[in-house]
Amino acid sequence: MAIKKVKLKSGAVRYRVTVNAGLIAGKRKNIVRNVQSMQKARLLESKLKLDVANGLYDENDTTPPVQTFSDLYNQWWPIYVQTVEGSTAYKTKQLFHNHLIPMFGFKTLTAIKTGSIQSAVSHWRETTTKAYKERFIYLKKILSFAVKMQYIEKNPADGVELPRGVGSGKPPVYWDNKQVAQFLTCIDPNADPEKYTMFLLMVSTGIRREELCALNVSDVNFKTSTLSVNKAYATGLNGKESIKGTKSTAGMRTIPLTPKVTIQLKKWIALLDTSKVVSIRDDRPLFPSPEHFDRRLGINRPNTWLKGIIEANHLTPRITLHGLRKSFVTNMIRSGVDVSTVQRLAGHSTPDVTLRIYAGMNQSDARDGIDKLAEYMEQVTF
Repeated sequence: MAIKKVKLKSGAVRYRVTVNAGLIAGKRKNIVRNVQSMQKARLLESKLKLDVANGLYDENDTTPPVQTFSDLYNQWWPIYVQTVEGSTAYKTKQLFHNHLIPMFGFKTLTAIKTGSIQSAVSHWRETTTKAYKERFIYLKKILSFAVKMQYIEKNPADGVELPRGVGSGKPPVYWDNKQVAQFLTCIDPNADPEKYTMFLLMVSTGIRREELCALNVSDVNFKTSTLSVNKAYATGLNGKESIKGTKSTAGMRTIPLTPKVTIQLKKWIALLDTSKVVSIRDDRPLFPSPEHFDRRLGINRPNTWLKGIIEANHLTPRITLHGLRKSFVTNMIRSGVDVSTVQRLAGHSTPDVTLRIYAGMNQSDARDGIDKLAEYMEQVTF
């Protein structure tokens, strides 16, 4: 067993690793591999010896040895992608290809030190307020995989100090009833009926963006003045959007609608197609694409609209679509609705409270909660 420097016929220099694999099919077998550097050769020799000792060596295994961060990613990715939703896999793939692989891909695993990771995190922190945390989490995750596979002895990310984010320790940003009312007055319901209806629905129900874009006309029940949330838009691994189930079981819910929202939805649906009568089988998108009325609104369009309205009207504080959802939850609680009812209406789910939420919540509770919100919000006219 040795590492030998050799010169190929092409003139290229390689380091030949030879490891005794013992008896295979009654014959003594040596494993021979050529790599480009002494560092890679030592790493490969250790890996092969360990595989032989643990009985893991397979002479028919032609998988290239894991030497660099890119090698590690190529081995980790097929395993990881089977454990998450397509939308999560798509975002993770973008994160690795846009940030982690360009920075670490060419490095051997043993060359990735705590210091280099700390420098990377500090660099990301200078250009982002939140994304640096996610990049670090996935970097640490894949290096933990390297430890489990015994490619490295210790995860170099363990010793990294994560910087505090901007606004860390401050209360979450949301709009109160007056700020929500001001926001809605910035949208002309006659000139932009889709925008007005959509955002009125969001601030009045706390519906998620993915759930909003997946709504059909038939999900609105005018007899009971309720909205059925039973599906969500998702981005697949190929980047294409599709319809799937809600985020969790708790996401399947029926939300009572205020009279103001019900009236606006009637007006909006009438504008969609006056020749059709709404039925329980009406699968038209409630919010279609402005360019193609037979297609659903793109999942990024609401965010673009929100940013445009905030910038054009100099609204503060600046919030996101998730901030609108937080505003719904916060205003519900401030108006006196109990937390369990708010969690059920918002479709929140946690392991220790899910059963209590379902057991203690019925449609009557939901109606009382929505009515309290309507009374609170009506203190300021939209």
